Amino acid sequence: MRSIFTKRMGLIGAAAIAMIASTPASAAVFDFNFSGTNFFGQALTGTGTLTTNDVSQVSSLNGYTFQTITGITGTFQGSQITGLANVTGSNNLFYLTGPFFVDGNGLGFSTAAGAAVNLFVTNDTSYRVNAGGLNTGLVTASASAATPAVPEPATWAMMLLGFGAIGVSVRRKRRVSLLQVA
Repeated sequence: MRSIFTKRMGLIGAAAIAMIASTPASAAVFDFNFSGTNFFGQALTGTGTLTTNDVSQVSSLNGYTFQTITGITGTFQGSQITGLANVTGSNNLFYLTGPFFVDGNGLGFSTAAGAAVNLFVTNDTSYRVNAGGLNTGLVTASASAATPAVPEPATWAMMLLGFGAIGVSVRRKRRVSLLQVA
């Protein structure tokens, strides 16, 4: 009887270690948006989510802390953003400190409409979008840490019910096996 318990606990321990070891690298998530007008007075808008590698570094140029952007989702001018891109020397760095969240090299991304977009800072507080043609102009931009999702009470209740059902089934199986042995 004791050896079965020891084997089960060993399997549970191995499963726990495997789950911890397979945990993906951490990432920080930020929401961003920008809006403004092109040089003809037409609206320029973009919104989405940036994912960074969550490894903070300090810039030797300006002393501000940044992280490398590793992913992007969202829309620009109503078109889906398809991913990061190297546009006009963009370096895709997200600044955690300082007056801006991208630098003069900027954030480069592409869209489903085929646009190659670069959002960059022109001075300490002004941003510019450069996507060629009518999609170029000055914008107001902001970014903030994304709020993590919090499970609803119904989700917590279902989770607790599930754990309870698992506990009951394990206990019931133990009783049945003890009765068979006797």
